Amino acid sequence: MSPTTATLALVAILALLAPGRARNFAAPADDNVPEMVTETDPKYKIPKSFLLGAGTGAYQSEGAWNKDGKGVSVFDYLFHKENYPTNMTGDIACNSYERYEEDIKLAAQMNLDVFRFSIAWTRIFPNGDIAEKNDKGVQHYHNVIKTIKANGMIPMVTIYHFDHPQALETKFGGWLSEQMIQAYVDFADFIFSEYGSEIKHWVTLNEPNTHCLLVYNGLFPPGSASSNYAAADMYTCIHHEILAHATAYRLYERKYKEQQGGVVGFGACTFFSRPNSTEWDDILASDRSNMFDVGLLLHPLVFGDYPAVVKETLKLAHGDEPYLSEFTDEQKEMLRGAIDFAAINAYHGSKVADRRKGGPNQGAGGPPGIVRLWNDANVTSVLDAGVSNVFEEITGWILRDVSLWIRDNFGPKLGIFFTENGMGLYSSSTDDWETRAVYHSAYLRELMRTVNEDGVNVLGYSVWSLLDDFEWSAAYTREFGLVHVDFENGTLARTLKRSHHFFKRMMADRSVPLVLASSTASAAAAIAPAVCVVLYSSALSLLR
Repeated sequence: MSPTTATLALVAILALLAPGRARNFAAPADDNVPEMVTETDPKYKIPKSFLLGAGTGAYQSEGAWNKDGKGVSVFDYLFHKENYPTNMTGDIACNSYERYEEDIKLAAQMNLDVFRFSIAWTRIFPNGDIAEKNDKGVQHYHNVIKTIKANGMIPMVTIYHFDHPQALETKFGGWLSEQMIQAYVDFADFIFSEYGSEIKHWVTLNEPNTHCLLVYNGLFPPGSASSNYAAADMYTCIHHEILAHATAYRLYERKYKEQQGGVVGFGACTFFSRPNSTEWDDILASDRSNMFDVGLLLHPLVFGDYPAVVKETLKLAHGDEPYLSEFTDEQKEMLRGAIDFAAINAYHGSKVADRRKGGPNQGAGGPPGIVRLWNDANVTSVLDAGVSNVFEEITGWILRDVSLWIRDNFGPKLGIFFTENGMGLYSSSTDDWETRAVYHSAYLRELMRTVNEDGVNVLGYSVWSLLDDFEWSAAYTREFGLVHVDFENGTLARTLKRSHHFFKRMMADRSVPLVLASSTASAAAAIAPAVCVVLYSSALSLLR
């Protein structure tokens, strides 16, 4: 596809995007329920089978770091070793370990379909030794699951969300060691056996790309600023997490699936990119970036190996230095098809250019390690003027773009579940109508177009997050929750934010209305629909 052809394609796509029968919400003037009009345009209807929910993470919300026999996680160890103050750790967090019933009832008030949560490895096996089970921890998650179901929601479980036992790090080096694969599979085996009769939706590991990227660049426990990791260590970590997932998937398939009937997904975080221009180099750069981002994780689980473009790009940059480990023939066979759905965490879309054009990569308030990934992919990120925190920006097109890209690259049968999407605000306000409600309206409208117009196999969507919680380096200053938690005064009191009315009404009507901020012009620009969805991927498909 030449630049001229690409431009004509863009014009054609623009012509197809006639405005639908959108309903505008007036921003609420007081604490009353906002006046809402049901969206009637069929492209914004939510199918009956589509699952909508909200999520939490064990370390970020549970607190009770040493209660009832819980062991020391990599977070507990590093934060306590370096004497972090309590308000910079998850020691207390939201205290959801004790207040889970309250949290679940708040989710139920919004009529959500799904309650997603993760299981703290150290509550089940405090030292990672499967011979030393903690019965109180095991019972806790039975109680959580029972309460979710009693409140009319479906429990969705993430087995691992970054917080493995420090004992495994000390014993053999955690995810840098092949021994971690079997340690994880033993843990997952117990979780499937113990809770599988009640759980039909599993995510094995949460976003290994982000996890490994941050840990092995010294930005995330067990890594720290004083860590001395090799440049290739993050790829070793990713390699082992992929194998851990696939081994656990095959175990579930062989041992539990027939009786339990669940589906098992694998997580990936994406800052999915569009090309900065219609120039061929930028189109290639965008696809290369996305292969380093999402493709690095999904390609092995669909086709049995890493994407060729990733291997070639790393080889050009680093020669014969072994950045990516090789899968054996036996592993390739095990990997191929070892996934039921892609669990995608997506917040902000990016624009990239070929790196040969020069210019520094820009992180803009996103995970700092993302710059390393862009550098390895040989692309340069290009930010719009004024962007300082990507978690406050609205790029609703990302959900449609990444869905179409996954379909086009990995086939229409692979299900997609957006397990995280949300707005992170540096504020402490419960009146988030003109921010969070606008944000989720924009993203969900694009997602429903993806389902209803494009026919992509998207299974569901989970907000990040149900609660304001511990947000890693931002601690308690960046709020993603639909529920405000009073960290400032230490009461941890929960208050539903204004945006919860949007979810409650949307769930009742099973359609996604348009919510605009009072400054209509700026809001309209911010939530403009995707107009260049597959401009580059269709051309690239000819090259693969």
